[in-house]
Amino acid sequence: MLRLVLSDLRYNVGIWIGALVVSAATAAAAAVAAGMLETGFVLVQGGGERDLLRAGGLATLASLVVVLTVVAVTAVLGSVTRLTIDLQRRGYALWQLVGVPSGTVTLVVRLQLGVVALIGSTIGCLVAAPFVPVFLHYGLSASDGLRSLDERFSPVSGVAVVVAVTAVVVLSSLRASRLAGLVRPIEVLREPEAARRRKGWRRWAAGIVALGLATLMTLGLAASGVRAGAQVLLVGPLVTAAFVAIGPTVFPSVLRAWTAVVPAHRSASWFLARNAAGFAVGRSSATVSALVMTIALPGSITAGFATLGDAVERTTGRSLGGIDTQSFLLMLGGPLLVSLFGAAATVLMAGRTREQEAALVEAAGGSRGIVLARAAWESVILVGTAVIVAAAVLVVTSVGQALALGVTTPGTLPHLGLSAALPAALVSAVLMVAAGTLPPGHRRPTQHPARPRR
Repeated sequence: MLRLVLSDLRYNVGIWIGALVVSAATAAAAAVAAGMLETGFVLVQGGGERDLLRAGGLATLASLVVVLTVVAVTAVLGSVTRLTIDLQRRGYALWQLVGVPSGTVTLVVRLQLGVVALIGSTIGCLVAAPFVPVFLHYGLSASDGLRSLDERFSPVSGVAVVVAVTAVVVLSSLRASRLAGLVRPIEVLREPEAARRRKGWRRWAAGIVALGLATLMTLGLAASGVRAGAQVLLVGPLVTAAFVAIGPTVFPSVLRAWTAVVPAHRSASWFLARNAAGFAVGRSSATVSALVMTIALPGSITAGFATLGDAVERTTGRSLGGIDTQSFLLMLGGPLLVSLFGAAATVLMAGRTREQEAALVEAAGGSRGIVLARAAWESVILVGTAVIVAAAVLVVTSVGQALALGVTTPGTLPHLGLSAALPAALVSAVLMVAAGTLPPGHRRPTQHPARPRR
């Protein structure tokens, strides 16, 4: 059994490295939030009136950073862990064929995820630890009353982050790992994407809850006007979380709809990329979810703040200004790190599947240029789908907030936050095309650990 587990980890090293990298990025993002909380605790222990006031201000900012980090981590980490298991369904079926009980399969999968998460989060914490105080000092430098703090990130906070990230990874995989033990042996004959596609009620419930919270906050803007302006920083992320939660149900339809605009006969590589992205629903949905988070999260926050600024200017005649760079990076640096690494990891994790698809294209007479063009087009299709969904998030967020603020400040105009969304989309496109067209390493063919030799 031990030999089987270790051989499987070695054979699927590309998939597990993706999960490890995302765990490391999650730990780095969580370390920033932990550092802010620890710095606040040190101020409270000081006991002075000024220290308590500064601790209160830091707690407010830290709460926002924690919420944004949790939103990004919940969406991205859950998708990556599920994809990690889904890509190995055939292997789990082979395990059962050689006599491994289904309960043992479930236990082994959870242990594997726990070990990978523990290693990844430890690496992420060790890399981030020296930079957390410096990053906090830079991020807080633009906040009145929070400059020149004694920023902290102790080993105790590091251990707490590692334990928390490992626990989140394992908990987010409980259902998927249970289903891994129930994989039928017939899955050996199927591609991973041909497995039963589930549209669970939990996703819809999570989406409805997030959208309900966003609606309540928007109604608060209608009742209190600009006095409740701080809520605009949370409405957009909650709407983004709602769209991502129901994404696996919606993304395939959006992808097929907009790609159908381009005639398939115009380009063989486009035809192959469109069909590959449409067939690989689980893989595509995981990537699009991370990309939507990358584009919509900064865009929606910028949109909400700009819409609030329009209402403030109409009310007081003074400009609210924009979000300064330091505060923007402090709030969104960690969440964007997780979402970008998550998007790239989902592409790299499916490297073996993409190599097999490329080999089939070449065997059918396609040139290497068509293979590369197909990979690039598939990345563009995924980013394009994410842009469309993110645009819907920005429209819903900005228009809803403008209508709510317009109750007390008539004439408030919505701002879409394109100044943040467009650069995020461009960076995502470049990263995805680079990850999708990355040439595979030359390696010796490996015998599957559970497949008998002939």
